[in-house]
Amino acid sequence: MKTFITIAALTLASLVSFSSSAASVSFPDSLTVTGMNGDTKFALHEIQLAEGKNLIELKYFDIFEVNADDSGAWVKYAPLYLIMSSNQQVQYQAMTPVIDNQDEAYDFIDNPVITLKDAQGESIDITMLNHHHLMAKILLARK
Repeated sequence: MKTFITIAALTLASLVSFSSSAASVSFPDSLTVTGMNGDTKFALHEIQLAEGKNLIELKYFDIFEVNADDSGAWVKYAPLYLIMSSNQQVQYQAMTPVIDNQDEAYDFIDNPVITLKDAQGESIDITMLNHHHLMAKILLARK
């Protein structure tokens, strides 16, 4: 019994240390993670990345008020996909451009570029893919 408890404690400790050293990405409220590497996720705004390539499925939605009497207009879009690699412990903050109205939201949907910023302040712009672009990328990679 004592051996079993020791093995269980060592296994748990290795899992905790592994998960704490994984890279992570935090997304703004307008981008919700709905899947990662083929697994369904539910309404997450922060995820732990697996080592190597990751395929992250995101849903964009935001509400904009036109005037004080308005209940708001929702802007929603089909899933967007982000492909990113992680080989080290880095915490990223994903940022969308400033989106203050519906027109800017639709501009973002037409050109879904986010900025990933790490803890050292370095940033990189990454274009997310819609379903058609993702399928084309997969098809062309197989040739």
